[in-house]
Amino acid sequence: MITIAVFLLFISFYFFYNTSKKAVKYDGFKVEKWISNNTLIANTIAFSCALLSLIFNILIFGFGSGILLFFIILMTHASLIIVLTPLQLINYKSIFLFLVICVFFEFFTN
Repeated sequence: MITIAVFLLFISFYFFYNTSKKAVKYDGFKVEKWISNNTLIANTIAFSCALLSLIFNILIFGFGSGILLFFIILMTHASLIIVLTPLQLINYKSIFLFLVICVFFEFFTN
């Protein structure tokens, strides 16, 4: 469940980043082109994912800790996306690898 919350927040900020007019954009994939062309729908999806991630964090960790962890994860993802996206290091392979590693550590290590 933690992996889902982290991944939803990552997707949320990535959508918000790609709808920004000041961001350096790389339209290499169809999703980025769609986000750039449909900013209102993309912002709605991004806000929904962020809100869902916040709710998951509150349910898992409690009210205060969930909100604090939400903002810590948000700051971490925001800095990574802002730094790595112009270098074209964030692609579907790296996102999938990150997700698989997180799922592995969440479910198979105790």
